[in-house]
Amino acid sequence: MYYLIICLCSFSFLTALISEDLVVGTTSGYAPFVSINAEGEYEGFDIDIAKAIADKLGRKLVIKDFGSMPALILAIKQNKADFLIWSISITQERQKQMAMIYYQGEKTTSLPLLFWGEIPDQIKNLEDMANNPKAVISVEAGSFQENVLLSVPGLTLKQVDKVSDAIFELKYGKSQAVLVDNSQKISYMEKFPQLKSLEINLPQSKQAMGNGICLNLENGDLIAEIQKVVNELFKEGAIARLEAKWKLKEAP
Repeated sequence: MYYLIICLCSFSFLTALISEDLVVGTTSGYAPFVSINAEGEYEGFDIDIAKAIADKLGRKLVIKDFGSMPALILAIKQNKADFLIWSISITQERQKQMAMIYYQGEKTTSLPLLFWGEIPDQIKNLEDMANNPKAVISVEAGSFQENVLLSVPGLTLKQVDKVSDAIFELKYGKSQAVLVDNSQKISYMEKFPQLKSLEINLPQSKQAMGNGICLNLENGDLIAEIQKVVNELFKEGAIARLEAKWKLKEAP
């Protein structure tokens, strides 16, 4: 009888561990990484990566939408999420604030600056934009792109919550340009043929080393667990297959 009780208690304890929530912070509207489908469900490359991590850890995935990049960073600092995944570029500055585990993407040495209709003849770089006091560049608040723009003195910026908002600012003449991530360039130019792109080269100090899964620096055990899982996903070819599925790369 006592043996049965002990077994039942042990089983209940193990079940509780296995079903423990894994809270993942993200934000929709960032296809092909994160978006919401017609059924109202989250989908995308990052969502599939989060599911794979939860499966390997034996935990229940809970997706929490924080709405914007600044809110995501605050959430991880306040431990409101176990980790963040949202195509977040790995930079030296961000690594001082949180742990970042590489899982996808290549080194970023340039970014596309988008214009509506045509690129002004006198604009060749960000410094040219800064020399025009009437020129406004829209950018996603808290993003890698915003960090790049803030490093150029004299630029006039307009922060928005999402890149899609920035594109509409551009379309309706409220901004003269939008700086976006390389992964978004093709999809937005296909959706809006009026967009023209100017490649902006980045100084080495502002370049990014791919995308990272972000965790609170104090959560050492979870950092080690997720690093191990990501290593396994690379070794198994799972990440390459998901990149092909979401058209980030050709099929291996």
